[in-house]
Amino acid sequence: MKQEKIIPIDSDGDFEKFIIGFEKVRNMGFVKSHRSHNTGIGKTLEDLMGVEENNIDGPDFGKIEIKSQRAFAGSKVTLFTKSPEPKGVNSVMREKFGIEKYEDKPGLKELHASIFTKFNNVYKTWGFRMKPDDSQRKIFLEVKELETDEIVNLDVWYDYNTLQKIIETKLQFLAYVEADTRKTNEGEEFYYKSCNIFFNSSFDKFMTLLKDNKIQYDIRIGSYKTPGRKNYGKLHDHGSGFRINKSNMAKIFERNIIV
Repeated sequence: MKQEKIIPIDSDGDFEKFIIGFEKVRNMGFVKSHRSHNTGIGKTLEDLMGVEENNIDGPDFGKIEIKSQRAFAGSKVTLFTKSPEPKGVNSVMREKFGIEKYEDKPGLKELHASIFTKFNNVYKTWGFRMKPDDSQRKIFLEVKELETDEIVNLDVWYDYNTLQKIIETKLQFLAYVEADTRKTNEGEEFYYKSCNIFFNSSFDKFMTLLKDNKIQYDIRIGSYKTPGRKNYGKLHDHGSGFRINKSNMAKIFERNIIV
């Protein structure tokens, strides 16, 4: 992996605009969070850089996807979120493999699991694993009962073509930003101190890392829990997504620069 100061040819000027914008934000020093809880760090940075909030399934800033993280947060970074196929299967898995966590809300289930290509242990009952199949070009999700080692009849997958499109478009250029944080009487503040821009993502490299258990798939499925609301009890997908240790992130890309 080469680290260079050469910025690729950019007819739209996205990289120059991003770097200028980020350096302006960095020069602000500590800034007040625009939103409470974990999402504040990303929301604040995007606001300051003029990124409009939307539901478009594409990069954040021109052709650049932005990922931000507290400097002393965990080492894992979410590359992207995407529900598996077929449509609606998350609800099926929540009901079949989830647990009732809230005593005052019987019947509401959640399913949380971090999954690799080797079977894990979920609630001491189920083993989950990803099973890439190059011939069918799908990553299947396989589940077994831990007590009997019997494979559960379940048809859940991610299509290679779908994943490749996400990785080579949404993640073609990724800016990873770290921030120092501090608490004040008015809430949390961030100092966006560093940025690493990665160029030219590769689906083949992504799959190599996944097969080598360096990329994990997280299921975070719960239920809406506010009584009286229309969505009470319905599925709440907190983001079924693929995550990587930030020390391995560069291995998906051809090169990077530090801003």
